[in-house]
Parts: sequence; C-alpha cells; structure tokens
Amino acid sequence: MTQTPATVTYSLEEVLTKIDQKLDKLDEKFEHLQNDVTDIKVQLVSLGTELKGEIKTLEVEVKGEIKALEVEVKGEIKALEVEVKGIGKRLDTQEFINRSVVVGFVLALAAGAVKLFFPDFPSR
Repeated sequence: MTQTPATVTYSLEEVLTKIDQKLDKLDEKFEHLQNDVTDIKVQLVSLGTELKGEIKTLEVEVKGEIKALEVEVKGEIKALEVEVKGIGKRLDTQEFINRSVVVGFVLALAAGAVKLFFPDFPSR
C-alpha cells in the first residue's frame, strides 16, 4: 500500500502570481462595492433632504388651509351671531303680538261670560 508521491509541475512563482491576481480581482470587486455603497448613501442623503423640503412645503400648505378654514369658520360664526340677534328681535316682536292677542282673547271671553250670565247688564 505504498503510493507513489505526486509531483507538482507548477512553479511556486506561477501559483503565487495566480493567487495575487485573484486577490487583485477581489480587491476591485470590493472597491466597486464600496463605491456603490457610497453612491447609495449620497442618494439617501439627497432623498432625505428632498423629503424634508416636501414635508416643510406640506406643513406650510396645511397651515395655510387651516388658517383659511379658521377665517371661514369665524366668518360663519359672526354671520350666525347676526342671525341670532335678528331672530331675537323677531321673537320679541312676536311675543308682544302674542301677548296682545291673548289679552284680547281673555277680554272677549270675559265679555262673553258677562253677557251670558248677565244678559241685561249694560241696560240696568
């Protein structure tokens, strides 16, 4: 069971040259990868800046819309206050008319009752 020893026909210099070439290729790949990662970081930073700008723009728009709605609501509230004051005046007038009608109705009933129970009242 003895084996014959294997012989290598490559020189050590060739083997080391191939290893060095492979290491150089790997180094190039890592450099490309680093460049890609750097590009992605730059893109993320610019995207973040764009998003911040858009968010600020949206905030300004929303604040403007809120202020416009607030002014509109305040205007509607003032209009409603004027309407309520007008309705209050009309109610006062209506109450006066209603009181007058009720007083007239009560007097008419009283006069009718007097005439019913005392038919000769004015002539005596």
